[in-house]
Amino acid sequence: MTLVVPTTFEPEFLEKLSGFPVSALYGSLSEEPGGRAKKWLPAAGAEQIAGHIDQARARGIDFFYTLNGSCGANREFTAEGQKWLAERLGWLVEVGAAGVVATNPSVIEMVKRRYPELRVTVSSIVNIDSVDKALFYQQLGVDTIYLPEYLGREFRLLRALRKKVKCELVLLVNLGCLVHCPLRDYHANFVSHSSECLDRGCYFDYSLAKCTQIKSQSPVELMKAPWIRPEDLSRYEAIGFTHFKLAGREKGSEWILRAVAAYTAREYRGPLNDLIIGFDGIEPFGKFPVSLDNTRLNGFIDFFQKKDCRQGCDRCDHCEEWLARAVSIDCNPKPYGESIDRVVRRFTSGSFKAPLTRAV
Repeated sequence: MTLVVPTTFEPEFLEKLSGFPVSALYGSLSEEPGGRAKKWLPAAGAEQIAGHIDQARARGIDFFYTLNGSCGANREFTAEGQKWLAERLGWLVEVGAAGVVATNPSVIEMVKRRYPELRVTVSSIVNIDSVDKALFYQQLGVDTIYLPEYLGREFRLLRALRKKVKCELVLLVNLGCLVHCPLRDYHANFVSHSSECLDRGCYFDYSLAKCTQIKSQSPVELMKAPWIRPEDLSRYEAIGFTHFKLAGREKGSEWILRAVAAYTAREYRGPLNDLIIGFDGIEPFGKFPVSLDNTRLNGFIDFFQKKDCRQGCDRCDHCEEWLARAVSIDCNPKPYGESIDRVVRRFTSGSFKAPLTRAV
């Protein structure tokens, strides 16, 4: 078992990873469009990243640069965009990066043709959720596919993917998104353009706010979210998966290292919220008021070996039953969700910056 881990670009972070089965790190310059808004990413410059890559290589750890914005506004087809890509990819070769994490198929082809030294990983943002999609990217020459988090409990599909796809497949284990999240694609596009609104001082992550509001109003959504516990990694190894990715680029080193330690040990004795992105609350509303006791979830995953949750929850109460066993509520979650809803309404009513325009 190996882990793919976000990096903080701190020298001491690499030292603290010693002894853990970390095969690769990922990250980028914070100002570049990607899967996380720049405001919450470690602010490392090009020289610092180059040094970090060199230090990681000395420890036998690869580094993958994230070019994983879901939208680049078609700049990759302009002369300016082509020049930027050539310079960025050439620099990555020079500093010894192992490869890139990409979303754009044309960029993937460019890397494979012009920069064969770089390995290419398809981002989970691409939503490769069928054998046909995986085979398309395999034919483009990609080396690795990060599967989307919502496949974590689709065991029948995971078996088929592992049997029919030759390139490396990596499972994302610690995202607490809504099950089959209806906001996922919009959220990825929003974050890809986040610098545009951050620079104007009007950033509001509607999707994250809405997701957190829904989970506070209906805590069973925490159980339905497609996370994979440290204790359950063996279920996936049994069907051929040996590489697991941790999310958390926006987190500090203490948070990331806690997750690395838990998944390495295949055990965590605290709240599952400590490991899962999206279960820890959002600012300025504070800590999420509902938590799951990870020690009470042994056996929860068994049900999904045969259940296809894409058909809905009709007359199924599996998650409700397990929520009753594992839930801990620090305070009434209703006011937490109501506070978020008030902020959402300021935007959706048009009252945050200007009154609604009246029809004449």
